[in-house]
Amino acid sequence: MFNWRNLSWKHLFVVLLVLHILPLWIFAYFPSQDGASHVYNGLVLKEYAKHENYKLRDAWELNITVFPNWLSHILLAALLYIFPPVIAEKVFLTIAIGMVPFAFFYFLNAVHRGQEGQYVYAWLGFPFALNYLLYMGFYNFQLSISFFFFSFGFWWKHKDDIQVKHLIWLYILLLLTYLSHIASYGLVMLGISIAGGCLFGAPAIATAWRTRGEGFIALCQKFVVSLKPLFRFFLYMVPMYFVLIEYYLQSIKRHPQGNHRGMEWIWDYFLGVKSIVYFTDWHVPVNRFLLAVLAMAIVISIGYRIYRKEWVKQTDAFLLIAIVFTYMFIRAPWSYGPGGWINDRIHLYILLMLGAWLIPNMGKLPRYVLTTYLILFSLVHCGRTAYDHGRIAPEIAELVSGAHLIEPHTNFRHRSTGWHKSVAQFEHYNSGTKKWELKNQVKYVTPFVHSTAFYGVYAKDVGHLENYEAAYYYFPVNRKNASAPIDYFVAWYPPDTEAFRRETTNYEIIHETEHLQIYRKKRAPGPMLELWDKTEEGNLVIRFDMQPNNGETAPDHHAIGPNTVYESGKFGWDTLAPHEAYSGNKSKTELSQDAVWSKEDAAFKLDLPNGNYRVTNTFSTAGNAKHTVNLLANGTPVLKGLTVTKEVEVHQHTYTGEVTDGYLTQVIFTPKDRVKTDVEWNKKDHFWIWNGCTVEQIQPK
Repeated sequence: MFNWRNLSWKHLFVVLLVLHILPLWIFAYFPSQDGASHVYNGLVLKEYAKHENYKLRDAWELNITVFPNWLSHILLAALLYIFPPVIAEKVFLTIAIGMVPFAFFYFLNAVHRGQEGQYVYAWLGFPFALNYLLYMGFYNFQLSISFFFFSFGFWWKHKDDIQVKHLIWLYILLLLTYLSHIASYGLVMLGISIAGGCLFGAPAIATAWRTRGEGFIALCQKFVVSLKPLFRFFLYMVPMYFVLIEYYLQSIKRHPQGNHRGMEWIWDYFLGVKSIVYFTDWHVPVNRFLLAVLAMAIVISIGYRIYRKEWVKQTDAFLLIAIVFTYMFIRAPWSYGPGGWINDRIHLYILLMLGAWLIPNMGKLPRYVLTTYLILFSLVHCGRTAYDHGRIAPEIAELVSGAHLIEPHTNFRHRSTGWHKSVAQFEHYNSGTKKWELKNQVKYVTPFVHSTAFYGVYAKDVGHLENYEAAYYYFPVNRKNASAPIDYFVAWYPPDTEAFRRETTNYEIIHETEHLQIYRKKRAPGPMLELWDKTEEGNLVIRFDMQPNNGETAPDHHAIGPNTVYESGKFGWDTLAPHEAYSGNKSKTELSQDAVWSKEDAAFKLDLPNGNYRVTNTFSTAGNAKHTVNLLANGTPVLKGLTVTKEVEVHQHTYTGEVTDGYLTQVIFTPKDRVKTDVEWNKKDHFWIWNGCTVEQIQPK
């Protein structure tokens, strides 16, 4: 027979953990602001090395350096090898959310190890696992919360007898914190430093006080000896300080001044515990009860300390840390340059640090009352969050309902009259009237604005041109081509403006719901065959001469310059490259004497009837240069490692293939390794040179 008395805090922990993870899997989409962008950029990292993804390689460039904001992208890129995009995000969030209570339990276990009731305040980890910054989509920061507490807890656990193996693990945990987010890294370094200074510096001061009457020399000797633990502490922390200082100095150079929000905002944020408020103000009055209960816990802790005459304890360091964090929360700017939400990030740690100072080993009644309240608070907080998930997720599903219509090798942008708008009625607490009101908008986050990134993850090689991360140096994917052509517009609450109508003049609506319209660029009804010639056998043939814009075109060839942009039904470059053209030896034929060239990948697209074709490409040298050419045809390798040298001035390569999608896209690129050349102006670079192309229809045998 089941006996509830056999249940322990571990069973309750598992139940709460499941309840906090459950909304991720019940509803189709997680309603965060930036989360879908992280999924998209994880996909870019995964797919970027493939030259057939010429739209991704044309729009973005990788920023492969060691800096914060890396970890979520690496994890998402790895998960995308196993799961589809939405499921990959859910698996990632299961880890990122679930690790926070684990880490906070680990931290408090290290601090209050062996004490009765050591897990009283550990339940605070659950409501702070579902926080404002998570729903902003700051996935890297969400990861950093866990690594903050794992790092701090590990250090506290081994601080008195730290060995080489402990240092290795401490460095790994701190570096994982750094790779997640610089704010958490800076705060954990500050917290550990304050704690280390208190724990190892206070005994030295006490020793000096006790020996103050033994003479100056004896005082100095004993003081220096007693400072050895403090010196040892700072010595093994130096490498981690160096990482922090190096990042700080770089940031100051870029952004010498910050932006402050003002005391009214600070006061409102602090009293509302708004680091765990995200969709509406519903949580604010509930959070104030949390503050009241924690204030009661402070009184109880002080009372027990006085009763037990525990005037000074090691855990008093956490009170000092909480006070320092509070001061930083008040004084810190909200942003430095593009890096913002600084106060929000600091605030999230204040109450959790206070929880480490509060005494757990109190009487049964206050311990049970506090534990019960914190668990009930976690359930209420989680329940309301799940309720809001249920309201918002269907709207995100409507927003991304046209994602299956986006075709491979295309680009899109989004437009809206207001990303906060919502169909659902959200309760809003009006602090002026002291009443609940209904509003049709999400207040603090905009879960619709970057959910459009899901339009870029279902089809192959799609450029999400509103990818906000690409504009910032502290993300691994940066913008390369700001003028990429737009194939689709995703309009959520479509703007009824003259500017939007002008922008979509050459577009047609291909999908429409109550609040969504998908526009696709108008297309020709088919390939323009009047641009083609015919062979003696009656087969279609078309010839291209790649050359400068004012070059001499070979007979019966179409001139293709660096700026010949692809047009539907016709032909042209479907990427920004090539940037350059080349004019060579006039003694050569018109086709081979000039060319286009580039170091970047370039895609040349031709619309044509489905069927079998013979394609002949011409490549030649530029003076004494030597270059290597690779070629894909509709994603299939047709030419690999053709080296063009001055010994054979003109190379022609022919392949045959079947076209089934109404177009032929040839992607030309060079190998990653650099090719040596005797030409001074290009001594250190790799490149390709393309002179011409002939596409001839052939009849199947």
